[in-house]
Amino acid sequence: MILDICGSPSVLKVMRIVKIVINFIKIIVPIILIVTGAMTFLKAVSNGDNPKAMKAFIRKCVGAIAIFMVPTIVGIIFKLVDTEKIYYSCLENANKEGIAAAEAEEAEYYMISAKSTLTEGNYRSALSYVNNMEDGPAKTKLLQELVQVKKDTEAAIKEREEKIKKANTITSGVSTGISSTGQYTPVEAMDMEEAKVKAMSKQECMDYVASMARDIYFKNGGVLPSITVAQAVLESGYCKHFINGTHNLYGLRGYPGNKPKIYGSKNYLRGFDNFYEATYYHYSYFQHYSNVYGNFLKACAKHDAIGAASYLHAYAGGSKTYGPTIQQLIRQYNLTKYDY
Repeated sequence: MILDICGSPSVLKVMRIVKIVINFIKIIVPIILIVTGAMTFLKAVSNGDNPKAMKAFIRKCVGAIAIFMVPTIVGIIFKLVDTEKIYYSCLENANKEGIAAAEAEEAEYYMISAKSTLTEGNYRSALSYVNNMEDGPAKTKLLQELVQVKKDTEAAIKEREEKIKKANTITSGVSTGISSTGQYTPVEAMDMEEAKVKAMSKQECMDYVASMARDIYFKNGGVLPSITVAQAVLESGYCKHFINGTHNLYGLRGYPGNKPKIYGSKNYLRGFDNFYEATYYHYSYFQHYSNVYGNFLKACAKHDAIGAASYLHAYAGGSKTYGPTIQQLIRQYNLTKYDY
């Protein structure tokens, strides 16, 4: 986490201001002490009180030297103790060049994310971070690339919307509302679809969720399939405990109105037309709230599922046990096999 913080342009900007204030105090305060000490000394000498004036002048000179040297001494101690420069790098990189480099690195990350996921949220994030960069060739190049990313994103959004419409029926034959004996009503078809999923074994449930998660992940990026499977297992009790008519395997919250209310709670569950739509929304949820789950999405791109799951505390309202529970499920069922 420290490395992430020290690489944040906003943090480096604050640290730069701190450095300026420290340097101001380091230079101005000693000068004031020396000047006032000299004035006191000259005044005392003119009154014939040389020993007392000399002591006062020496005290102020010592104070000036101490104030000037304290920041330097503290910096030396940090260098000696922090051999890997994890903490010291915050101050060391808090300059114009360091902030520009951090802004460029952050913009590059969101550019890669926007290109790989082709979601509107990531495109907007990339555009925002690129606009924050210092004017120059690098910024101009990224802005030109964003023109194409925008076109690709718009096309991908249309394609995904069509896919969701088609996904209103799954290919099992049951969800189409037609059987070998005749027609089913939409409600009957939905009930049969959910009953079929609830009747699955643990392994069948995990394989079923993984098939949808992998399809979405390998086209759009984002959350690793193993984490999605583990969340479905945890939130729905292996596809057995979810409110009928919601297809909600992930505990995704909804709004008052026609959404089912969670028993004994003021919260509501979000309803979906089918399980694929619920899974797709689950992926979109993390992208839409990238301001909250940014570190988690970065971890999914840079680390394995075990490492990424440690950033999931925000998903369960800050619960410290949610991430470790997801990690345990991933290990127990070797869910990382779905990530490749």
